[in-house]
Amino acid sequence: MHTIGQQNPIEVILAVCFVLVAFAALIGTFVLAFAYVYSNVFEKWPEYSNLRKVQVVRNISVTLLIIAILIWLASNRF
Repeated sequence: MHTIGQQNPIEVILAVCFVLVAFAALIGTFVLAFAYVYSNVFEKWPEYSNLRKVQVVRNISVTLLIIAILIWLASNRF
């Protein structure tokens, strides 16, 4: 059995490119999410009523809580 790259250096280049693209997509997802929240919430914050501010904070908190729970569940063995 041969491992990747022993026979063909192009396989190594493709594997490295795939890892870089996957990592860039992961980082881009978090950057895009942060930019979306920043542009849509913090720039409009003074225009929001008190009820809308509470709803926005609640929605962001629930989202972060769900993400934390999913990360915790993914890191535990069952």
